[in-house]
Amino acid sequence: MILFNGTLYTDDKLDSILTRLPEHCIHTLENRIALHQKVIYACSTLSEQIQNGIFDSMIQPLLARGLFTKHQLDQAVSFFQREHIETKYQTELGCLTEHLTPILLPSGITIQRSYVPLGVLFHIAAGNAEGLPFYSVIEGLLAGNINILKLPSMDDGLSILLLQKLIQIEPCLAPYIAVFDISSTRTAILKKLETLSDAIVVWGGDEAVRAARTLASPSTQIISWGHKLSFAYLTLDAKKEELRGLAAHICETNQLLCSSCQGIFVDTENIHTLQSVGLSFLQLLEEESASYPPLSIGIRGKTSLSLYNEELESATSHREVLKGKGASVILSYDATPELSYMFRNCWIKPLPRTHIVKALKPSKGYLQTVGLLCSEKERLSLSKEFIKAGVVRITYGPTMSRTIPGEAHDGAYALRRYCKLAEIEI
Repeated sequence: MILFNGTLYTDDKLDSILTRLPEHCIHTLENRIALHQKVIYACSTLSEQIQNGIFDSMIQPLLARGLFTKHQLDQAVSFFQREHIETKYQTELGCLTEHLTPILLPSGITIQRSYVPLGVLFHIAAGNAEGLPFYSVIEGLLAGNINILKLPSMDDGLSILLLQKLIQIEPCLAPYIAVFDISSTRTAILKKLETLSDAIVVWGGDEAVRAARTLASPSTQIISWGHKLSFAYLTLDAKKEELRGLAAHICETNQLLCSSCQGIFVDTENIHTLQSVGLSFLQLLEEESASYPPLSIGIRGKTSLSLYNEELESATSHREVLKGKGASVILSYDATPELSYMFRNCWIKPLPRTHIVKALKPSKGYLQTVGLLCSEKERLSLSKEFIKAGVVRITYGPTMSRTIPGEAHDGAYALRRYCKLAEIEI
């Protein structure tokens, strides 16, 4: 399906819409209006409708399939309530765009500075988080941009439905949203969309970012929200309830988010201590896994093959596989952060606190969240070490994937990246 100027079209209308799109973008830019208050109103109304059950026929099957939990749904819905989305706007951009006064420079020249939208954003969304394409467009709208969205290949229709409902609530948003369900292999069409855009907003790993850079002309910015690695760090002062909360987080997210815990670094060099932590955590992971919907046969089969291969290679890899019911832990004795097998399977590695910066700095650009499980008196000093290494977000273990209005994303404010600073001499 295609969503263009507030109307849904079938895919056979693609060529016609692509022909009309350039003039449509120019006309919308020429008549651009301030959007953020209208976006805030539409989002808060939409969140109320979701809470009142209007979209249950769409959402309940997704919950049943385990694509997200009720807790994650409630968190996402609350994020779009008026007070939360206003906080996001004011924190990221509002303080820079309101009450601006002319600036008298030492040279005697007076200028007016302001943040203005980039113009047209081309969002290439990833499919690792339900509703992410919708959220990406909302951020573009809050910054005042026209938004062209390419849906991920496995999209289930939720984002396009929500965007259509958003336009029904606030029809003036219609010219600022265009959604296309096209394959990444159709590079000629993607190039047409890139040509219209001031920036490509790409969500995904290195391969997705490289593809976007190949696609982009020199005059088009690349704003990447690449896949990141997140993990927990455990000192021997950590409490068992914190570890249980971390296990619950792993089961709830299935480790699919950039902020999901892929593994645990332990503040030790002792192999026996590491093994003891691994066995204890596996038990917690098994217990928490039983509280969540079972994984699909396909995922369980793929994980079993991966773990079997790990066991075959253990003699040379020096990795030890601890298998439990619905979960596993791999003990590894290097100190390199890596992606886990996900779906309730994590690694545990030694990392003495004195080696944090040296071990993690080579992974610069990939580090996002550390769930820190330690005594409160050590929390600040350990956090500083991870920040030196390149980590941009420190949380408690159970809250690694929580969201807070106004919180930075991968160390940056998205709304500011979607704007530019304009200066007028007066």
